[in-house]
Amino acid sequence: MTRPKATPRSDTRYLQLIGSRWYARIPVPNKLRPEMGPYFRKALDTSDISVARERRWDVLSAAKVRFAKALDKGKPVGAMTEAEASYAAFRAKLREEVGPALVVNAFDGEEMRNPALDALVERLEEEGVTSREVWSAVEDHAKELDPLSDTLKDYLAANPKRNATTTKNYETTVKLWQAKHGDKAIHGVTRKQAIEWLEGVAEGKAKDTVKRYATVMSHLWSWAHRKEEDPPRNPFEDLQKAASTKGREATSHGHYTDDELKQAYAAVADDDELRPTFLISIYTGFRLDECLRAEREMLHGVECFVLKSGKTDNAARVVPVHPKLKDVVAPQGVLSSALSVRYGRLMRDIEMPKGKTFHSLRKAFTTALERANCPEEIAARLVGHAPLGITYRIYSEGRRASELKQWVEKVRLPV
Repeated sequence: MTRPKATPRSDTRYLQLIGSRWYARIPVPNKLRPEMGPYFRKALDTSDISVARERRWDVLSAAKVRFAKALDKGKPVGAMTEAEASYAAFRAKLREEVGPALVVNAFDGEEMRNPALDALVERLEEEGVTSREVWSAVEDHAKELDPLSDTLKDYLAANPKRNATTTKNYETTVKLWQAKHGDKAIHGVTRKQAIEWLEGVAEGKAKDTVKRYATVMSHLWSWAHRKEEDPPRNPFEDLQKAASTKGREATSHGHYTDDELKQAYAAVADDDELRPTFLISIYTGFRLDECLRAEREMLHGVECFVLKSGKTDNAARVVPVHPKLKDVVAPQGVLSSALSVRYGRLMRDIEMPKGKTFHSLRKAFTTALERANCPEEIAARLVGHAPLGITYRIYSEGRRASELKQWVEKVRLPV
C-alpha cells in the first residue's frame, strides 16, 4: 500500500507502546466490534519507533483483508454467475480487487505473496468453489502469467509489423485460439492441444494460411517464455507437419481477359471507393492495401506513386502516375479488408470465374508491360520484384523516374 513520503516525529498512527515494545493497533469497523473488540493488535517485535512506523503498514494491509472477509462484502464467491466465474472475468477481478501477486514486505524488503490473494484463496476453498476457470485464473495470476491478449499486445509493441495486414493476421490467429481455449496464458499448452486446434481451424483454408496460424502461435509462445532459462519445447514448432489437415493448395490468381476486365470495371463503376482503387491497381500493379497507402510525390520532375514499405523488402518502390490516373484519388479512411470483401461479392454477383480476384488486377498491369515489350528488369522494378535497397530504388539518380515513366505510359488496358 502507499506510504507517506515523510513521517513526523510525533506520528504514532496505528501504533501503541506497551512496555518497551511497539504494537500495531488497527481500529475495527463498528459492525465487527462485538466479535473482534475495538482494536486489532499485533506485536511489531521492535522497540525502535522508526522500524515500527514502517512495519505497521503491512499489518494494516493484513487487517483490512481480515475485516473485508469478516464483513463478507457482497455475495459469496461461490454464488458467482457463470459470466463472473469465467477465466477472463475472474482475472479482471483479481487485478482490480487483489492487485499484484507479489508485494514488498516492509519488514525485510523482500518480496512476499500478497496477503489479499492468500485470503481470497482461503475463501474459495472454504466455499467449495470447484470451477476450473476460476482456479485457472487464480493460478495464472499467482504465477504472474499474462493472458494471451496481453502477450499479443506486448509482442506487437516490441516487434512492430511492416504493415497493417500482418498485424491483422496476428490478431485473427489469436482470436481463433481464444475461440477454443479462451484468453488464458499460453503457458502450459500441450502439443496435443496445439495439433487439435490447428486441425480444427485448417479446414477449408489454404496451406499458406494454415502455416501462418502455426507460425504466429509459435512466435507468441516463444515471446511469452523469453525470460525463462530453460523453457519447455515449443508445442507450435513444426506444427503444420504434425497436423493431419495441412490445408488445401492455394488457388492461383487468374488473369482477366479484356472482356472480363471490362465486366469487372462495370461492376465497380458506381462504387466511389472501389472504382479509384481498381484503376490505381491496373495502372500501377499495386496490391489492394498498397493502393491505399501509396503517396504521390514529384521525383525528378515526374509525378509518382511512392511506396516506402510493403509486403516484402522489395515492395518499396516508385511507379510514375499513368495519364489515366491524373485525376484519380485513392479513398481515405477505408480498410483494405473491407474493400476486398466488397469486391469479391461484386465479382460473385456478375458470376466472374473463380480465381479472378482483386489481386488479378496486378497481373493485368504486368501483362500490359509484357505486351509493350518492357524489359524484364524494368518490369520487375515497377511491380516490386527487383532486389534493390529503398534509397537506390526510390530516391537515387541511378534510375530516373522519367525512364520508368515512358514504360508506364505504354500500358494499354480496355478500361
